[in-house]
Order: sequence, then C-alpha cells, then structure tokens
Amino acid sequence: METVQIDIDQLAHFVQWKMDQEKLSLREAARKAKVSAATMSRILRKGRNRPRPDVDTLVKIVHWVDVPIDRIVETKKSSTRSNTAQTNTPEAIEVHLRADKNLTAEAAEAIAKMVRVAYAQFVKTQPGGQR
Repeated sequence: METVQIDIDQLAHFVQWKMDQEKLSLREAARKAKVSAATMSRILRKGRNRPRPDVDTLVKIVHWVDVPIDRIVETKKSSTRSNTAQTNTPEAIEVHLRADKNLTAEAAEAIAKMVRVAYAQFVKTQPGGQR
C-alpha cells in the first residue's frame, strides 16, 4: 500500500525562497500564487501542527514557485523500508542553496545538480548491494 505525504517544510522553504528572490511581502506572494494571505501564512508557519494545504492550493503554490511536484509530495510504500538518506540529503542541500541570497536561481540549480551527481557516486553501499 502506498501513502502520499506533502512535505510541508519543503513547500515552505520553496515559498520563502521565491518570496526572497522576488522581494515579495506575504500579501504580494499570496496574490501572485492565487491563494489567500491567510493560506500563505499557514504554509509558512513553523511547527508540527500547521495544517496541510488542500490539493487545489498545493497545485497553485507549486505552479507559482515553479518546482516539480515530486519535490514536495512523497509516495511511500508502507511495507518496504525506504532509504531516506539517499533521497533527502541532496534535496535538503538544494533547499539551502535555493534559500541562499548570494546565489541566483540558476547557480543554485547548477550546484544542486553537482551535489546530486557527487552524492550518487559516493554514497556507501552495504554488503549485499543495499545502500
């Protein structure tokens, strides 16, 4: 059985990055994303108890920040153990690169690609072919 989960922290990072890049206020960002300011505020709220956006809101925001939906939505099989380190480490690094005000979006993406390639090459393989 597969479960679908929205990585709200990742979504918030992308939203904040976009707002920083375009020097937008919360209200301006909400208007551009075609959601309410209250919805945008809930997405950016820190902590575990923040609500998850509905599908329509998620689609609008993902479209506005212009990132692939698979960067924000995870599908997991409940019967198998996933290797979160393999998928999350390069993505976590990319979030930080995108948030870096000293880098352009193109530079952040180029560095992120290099990190993904290097990570894939150097990730440790356990005996038996498992990572």
